[in-house]
Amino acid sequence: MSIWVDLKGPVEAVTIYVDDTLVARDAKVTLPAITPVTADYKAMGTMTLPLTGQIESMEFSITKVGIDVGLGRLVEFKQKTIECRWVQNIVDANGISRQEGCKAFMKAVPKTIPGLSIEQGSLSENDVTAEVLRYQLFVGGAELWLVDRLAQILRINGTDYYKTIADLL
Repeated sequence: MSIWVDLKGPVEAVTIYVDDTLVARDAKVTLPAITPVTADYKAMGTMTLPLTGQIESMEFSITKVGIDVGLGRLVEFKQKTIECRWVQNIVDANGISRQEGCKAFMKAVPKTIPGLSIEQGSLSENDVTAEVLRYQLFVGGAELWLVDRLAQILRINGTDYYKTIADLL
């Protein structure tokens, strides 16, 4: 049994692509939370457990610096493929530092066009949010999860939690 877990350090760089076109660098990104719908059961009172085949709405947000064509691509009111790439620093058990690549792929539809922040001498930072239909996350080349609402896939760490439900239907 290993007693060491690599130390995950700071994120060194971030890029955002919309339909394979670079739209932002060094942006702040909040990837979707995957929140199962819950149900109450009677068991010595009330017990709340997740329903493995149902999830709440998923939302993605990005804080993009600058008002440009990239911002326009992010807010078009149509489904698009958004890819977030970032590099995080890692320190291993021998104290050796290295970089690890991470990627998140999403199919999403923007919810709003943000009000633009414009102030002399300041960066224009604008928040874009989108409803996520499909979300897949890779860290170091390994898939951690895939949630595809339309294809009814809920795969986490290699286990598809919706498959049993789909097989019974």
